[in-house]
Amino acid sequence: MKNFAERYNKFKKNNLPTPFWDEERQTFEYVYFYNGKSIINFEEAKDQLEVSTNLTDALAEIATTGFYYSFTSKHIEAWQENGKIVRKITVGHSHAHSFEEVVRALYDSPESFSISKDEEEFYSKQELEYLKRVQKYLLFIGMKDLETRKAPGSRYRNKLHSKYKNAIIYKYTDEEIKKIINRKLNFQVTKWYPEYSGNEKYKPKEYQALIVDKEHNFKMFLKFTKRELKKYKDIKSMYSLDDLNDDDNIIVTYFKILEIY
Repeated sequence: MKNFAERYNKFKKNNLPTPFWDEERQTFEYVYFYNGKSIINFEEAKDQLEVSTNLTDALAEIATTGFYYSFTSKHIEAWQENGKIVRKITVGHSHAHSFEEVVRALYDSPESFSISKDEEEFYSKQELEYLKRVQKYLLFIGMKDLETRKAPGSRYRNKLHSKYKNAIIYKYTDEEIKKIINRKLNFQVTKWYPEYSGNEKYKPKEYQALIVDKEHNFKMFLKFTKRELKKYKDIKSMYSLDDLNDDDNIIVTYFKILEIY
């Protein structure tokens, strides 16, 4: 262990997190030596090596701050009983000190994971949207809660993800989804841009999309067939876009429904 720690000796005078690429282990770390009172017991610490794989944790340590995320998930509780370790899988309240830990909890228990309204204050709007989309996708492809400490390899070989792996995920309004299902809309519209390369036809599996609603519920699977240049006045009765005049160019991309969920 002493020989291993010697690789950090060159940072002895560094008291702030220092980027370090360990060529031998092919690992990127932040390294510094702490000299001062321990945050935990207020005793003096000298030449205490601190190594972290991410800068957020390293700076949290020296600035005495950090993150707190609370949620509900399925996890393993362990305790000692009659000299033996007893483990039980349970669904209950938990918390984490990094967003990565939250994502890991969601990945392990997509069915049980939830964040209450009261707990949303600990998350940004962007984080909540990310978690909602990831959870809905994992459930869509049939992922279940992990029921053992070690996941079988088959958990990470998902047939539905293979089926949809090349599909872009688009969010449509409820009105747009209703029109598509009722066969009253068979295209999407984007504003013209100078780099537009002209009309194009797509091969059968070249351009596909999964459509979600505003709550990230998966509603349908589409394949796009072709795109072409049009004037806004040609489609405005079926598709409304702000800040466009009748003679403005738009790009219309046609699609066909493959599946409705």
